[in-house]
Amino acid sequence: MKTIQKITVFILLILSLVGKAQTTVIPFTLDDRDRIIRTEQKVESVKTEMISRFEAMDKRFDQFFNFLWAIIGIFTTMMVSIFGFAFWDRKLSLAPLKKDDQRIVAVLVDFAKTQPKLNEILKNAGLL
Repeated sequence: MKTIQKITVFILLILSLVGKAQTTVIPFTLDDRDRIIRTEQKVESVKTEMISRFEAMDKRFDQFFNFLWAIIGIFTTMMVSIFGFAFWDRKLSLAPLKKDDQRIVAVLVDFAKTQPKLNEILKNAGLL
């Protein structure tokens, strides 16, 4: 019973303090209003400065991506030209060998007309 009385007294004391805390009036002066206005101006200036910095960063990123596209274009052009040159050079260097091979085959076919064993070998190889 005594504990219930102590708890109720404690709760009543706390409620009275809470009631006083809500009834206190905080004076709002002209200085406070001016301070809020100055704070808003500073926040606005910081905001505009941040926007300008982000725009500058966007321009730099655009320049960087344009540079990367140029590098990719140059690299692609180099690779295409290198592979093109390699194929062209290989084809050009193998052309005389093909002519020589055709001559050798023609000579072997002529010789095979007189040699039956060579004639059989060329038939098996599919050259006749």
